[in-house]
Amino acid sequence: MIHVCIANKPPRTHRQQQDVPRCLTVTLLEATSELRPIGGIIVLQANANRALHSLGVYNTLSGYCAPIPHGPSTRRHDNGAFLAQTSADAHEAEFGYPLRPMHRADLQRVLHEAAIALNVNIRLGYQVTRVDDNGAIPKLTIKGNDSMTADLIIGADGIHSIIRKSIAEDADCVRDSGIDITRANVPEAAVKSDARTADFMNHISLWCGPSSSIAVMAVRQGKCADRVLGLDCCHQREQNDSIVPGRRQDIERFKKYYKDYDPAIKLVLSHVTDANVWGLKEARPSTWIGKSGRVILIGDAAHASLPWAGQGGGMAIEDAVSLSACLDRAEAATQIPELLKVFEDIRRPRCNLVQEWSATKGERARLTGGPELEKRDSTFASANAWIKAEPWDKRHIDDLPAFEAPNWKAWLSGHDAVDYTNLHLDKRYGARAKLHQRCI
Repeated sequence: MIHVCIANKPPRTHRQQQDVPRCLTVTLLEATSELRPIGGIIVLQANANRALHSLGVYNTLSGYCAPIPHGPSTRRHDNGAFLAQTSADAHEAEFGYPLRPMHRADLQRVLHEAAIALNVNIRLGYQVTRVDDNGAIPKLTIKGNDSMTADLIIGADGIHSIIRKSIAEDADCVRDSGIDITRANVPEAAVKSDARTADFMNHISLWCGPSSSIAVMAVRQGKCADRVLGLDCCHQREQNDSIVPGRRQDIERFKKYYKDYDPAIKLVLSHVTDANVWGLKEARPSTWIGKSGRVILIGDAAHASLPWAGQGGGMAIEDAVSLSACLDRAEAATQIPELLKVFEDIRRPRCNLVQEWSATKGERARLTGGPELEKRDSTFASANAWIKAEPWDKRHIDDLPAFEAPNWKAWLSGHDAVDYTNLHLDKRYGARAKLHQRCI
């Protein structure tokens, strides 16, 4: 029997319940004593929704998504002029799955219910304080002096990962961007109370301004709940500000960051009375794997990125289904170290490129002027997008593209993490072969 322990985040396991190997038991350790609806908007693009479909939760999640008539757009901060605008169904028509914003709490809820249905042992209030990875079998220390061993420990515990600190020697692998993100929600009734803001409920928009940006989109927190307008507001951090994640925002000072924005944006912000703020950071540890070969990092713990690509959650979901496909080839715990190395070889190049793209997009979104701003707006004018892209011919792009190459968008959103992982595994071990079969 292989015992897998996942630290901190709800697990994403196999395509269907019947696909879970009987020899695999999963324990999830969540630091908080109860699941709380924290965080804000998460954007699920086609690649993420394709992976969620493979988990059997895509249709359930659809019920939590607020309908938005118009597709993603990019707007100028001072007058609201559209720099780029696409139709609501364009993303799904090209890549087979829609682009959907939803509240993080709803994604957490659906994955939690799916994990329970798969008999995952979920333990709330289990805060991991360290990992001993020096022996053949890694051991977790839990706050309160409890401990636990497992054949595999998965660190899905975010940018401030305790698991990463225990296995990565490069303490400087987390880079602070110096940018904060303030997250707030405005009730739909307040947004629709004025004709200048009512149409915000129908768009997914990124407003680009000097040293700042605002992502604006409608989300529904709860399947039957009323919609709210979710705001993800990125701005420079002031020198003496606290970097405690999730701290309460000084609302009046926060609004001053957007004093030069279009009056409609300032009107929406006038309805914000409470918000929380997080520092934006990137993580690039030199390895995702512990010394024993039995500890692995995924998601933000391995490759936290800045938010402008809208792919942070998507990369974590891809990690989960890719790791699942790798572990599906194991028949014994002794095969885990080799498979973890294969997993990192498959995932790291893609995640690194997405990190780079998100940082680059964020720099362009917050330009203050000059030739780079003119170049950006020229691209918008000619391509109606951030980059000039070729239409996707529906053939999966296996090789890494050059940065912002014409096939960049197809490589990003057309990706099938499960099939791509199995393609690499098949090349290495034979089609759908188990590791023990090649040793006979």
